[in-house]
Amino acid sequence: MGVGSLLRPKSIAIVGASEKVGPGFNAFNTLEFVGYEGDVYLVNPRQPELFGKRTYASLYDIPGDVDAVFVAVQADSVVEVAKQAAHKNAGALAILSSGFGETKDGVAAQDALIEVAEANGMAVCGPNCLGLLNFTGKSALFGTSLPAQVQRGGVAAIVQSGSVGIALLNSVRGIGFSYIITTGNEAVTSAADYIEAVANDPGVTTILVFAEQIKKPAAFMQALRHARKAGKPVVVLKSGRSQSGKAAVMAHTGAIAGSDEACDAALRSAGAIQVHSIDDLIETTLLASKMALRPTTNKLGGLSISGGEIALALDASEDLGLTFAPLGSASVAVEALLPSFAHLSNPLDLTWAGLYDSSVAMKCAEAIASQPDIGMLVLLQDAPGGLGEQQAGRYAKLLEAVASGAQAADKPFVALSNLSDQPHATLQQMADKVGIPYLRGTRVGLGAISNYLNWSVGDVQEATPENPSEADPARSFLDGIPAHRLAAEHEAREALRSYGVDGPRDRIVGSAEEVVAAATELGFPVVLKGIVENIVHKSDAGLVKVGLRTEADVRRAVATMEASLAAFPASKFLGFLVQQQVASLGEIFVGARVDRDFGPLIVVGAGGVQVELYKDAAIRLAPVSESEAREMLQSTKVSKLFEGFRGAPLGDIDAVARTVSAVSRFIASFSDRISEIEINPLAVREQGQGCVALDCVLIPHEHQAKH
Repeated sequence: MGVGSLLRPKSIAIVGASEKVGPGFNAFNTLEFVGYEGDVYLVNPRQPELFGKRTYASLYDIPGDVDAVFVAVQADSVVEVAKQAAHKNAGALAILSSGFGETKDGVAAQDALIEVAEANGMAVCGPNCLGLLNFTGKSALFGTSLPAQVQRGGVAAIVQSGSVGIALLNSVRGIGFSYIITTGNEAVTSAADYIEAVANDPGVTTILVFAEQIKKPAAFMQALRHARKAGKPVVVLKSGRSQSGKAAVMAHTGAIAGSDEACDAALRSAGAIQVHSIDDLIETTLLASKMALRPTTNKLGGLSISGGEIALALDASEDLGLTFAPLGSASVAVEALLPSFAHLSNPLDLTWAGLYDSSVAMKCAEAIASQPDIGMLVLLQDAPGGLGEQQAGRYAKLLEAVASGAQAADKPFVALSNLSDQPHATLQQMADKVGIPYLRGTRVGLGAISNYLNWSVGDVQEATPENPSEADPARSFLDGIPAHRLAAEHEAREALRSYGVDGPRDRIVGSAEEVVAAATELGFPVVLKGIVENIVHKSDAGLVKVGLRTEADVRRAVATMEASLAAFPASKFLGFLVQQQVASLGEIFVGARVDRDFGPLIVVGAGGVQVELYKDAAIRLAPVSESEAREMLQSTKVSKLFEGFRGAPLGDIDAVARTVSAVSRFIASFSDRISEIEINPLAVREQGQGCVALDCVLIPHEHQAKH
């Protein structure tokens, strides 16, 4: 459903117009504020004239058609107004009225509204919203008061909360707005529709989104991809984060990759910039909207006049994963410019020489910014509002000089105050003059820089096509598993084999003597497992024995396990699984599941029970390439075990990446029948020796539903 009549209506009717301060009053004044040039019709059955204009008792009484209708009446009258709007061939409604889907009693009214709107092809902003403002198109359907001035620019703000919309509208952070759209209940028209629309608008450079919930998830992610391909950053703040839903009964994966984590993975894959507070939302949007140049690498060059504040910035940068490149080609030039006592590093302390001689600051900035491994230059310079004019002027000249150096090197530049208050007016004016953002707050500001750098140099995750040579053998094998039970561990591993997942040497047998024979054939030590129909967590049931080094160990383990098996019906016993015990550098978890809203996900993290205990895991939409899988593993703490930790051998990271990618392709190929996959643990061996899936679980959708 198109939103053209919402964003650029040719004529507007205000239902509930009034000269009394309130929504109907504000809606009319807002049209004057934005300079609307179309026809305006005021609907109020009790007032023959408002604002010096004739009024109408209802929409029916307006001559001709109406393009858009702003609705500010009681909820019980809204559906009737919608029907009248349809009669007037309106393409859009903006409904401020509350009492719809946000309340239990209003669900039926919202359903009735949806029915009218969809039957007549009307876009609907709301209900339960403030409406929207289009500054570039000089139109508005907006029901609250405005500040004396609103800075115009390239930012389209799409926010579900009216309160957040008001906060943005009245902020003084220098964000220039093209649109402010409050979406409310999104009964008909969703945030995805607005993102698609503004992504095509040449007046929009950056998109800001605040979502309490994501309606139409697939369309939302597609809209984000559209904006990413158009080169327009989308900064998303999703509220309502909570614990990851209920813990999964049958496997760990659902407890790790719950609804919030699935949303995070989807946003990342679609190329959005995700933030977690309003401060982060504002600073990241400010930065993204004011960047005339895009960084080509994610390393920073930095300058300051305070060694202590450089240390603060480095501390925060380490937590955020930001990297300041080592001084390389710039070293000679910088050393010649600064006093002998200067410490040559990046970030660079300019000392008094750079503060009092702007040419020194400019040349140092140019030298550092010219290094090819540096993607952005940042000036770490406090700007407290109480500065005296002399000091403020000196700091402003420093900012101007560094900006000139960055410009000469053709590199993007940003200034950052460690203080979180508004920069001094003199400094802000200089930042505006040279066209750069002045961020505030060490961690929030550096977080914004990190967000933007990652977006600038990152790629949108592209879908990997299904490979029939992998999928067909697995599909045939799965078809042979009886419908009444899960695939047993060895069967699950066999289903994954055509995708390149390796398992230990093993044998499935039925008696104690056969167990002994299998152990002897495989070679000690071995692991013994009792395979019982639909028992996933075998250790909890006493059905796993490890480290069996002799025939006597095996016989004792069988005897003990047979006692545990007595708790299960004999008909459910599928056999003893004897496995060669695998030595490894460490163990990790690889899981996958299908999310109801966002589709297949892949998870990698710490193995065993630690995966739930520490939540040390990376989550992405599936499928992922081997390079993406490697990046996932390297983002976890457990990856340090395989990077030569404390002199240990290197782990076979290439084999892990292949396995993670393989599982991601499997869940993507079989998302119609498999709900969850779990390899826990995956044993990681030394470099060149591969990795081994020691336990495998496949859970079809029908079995997941039973639990």
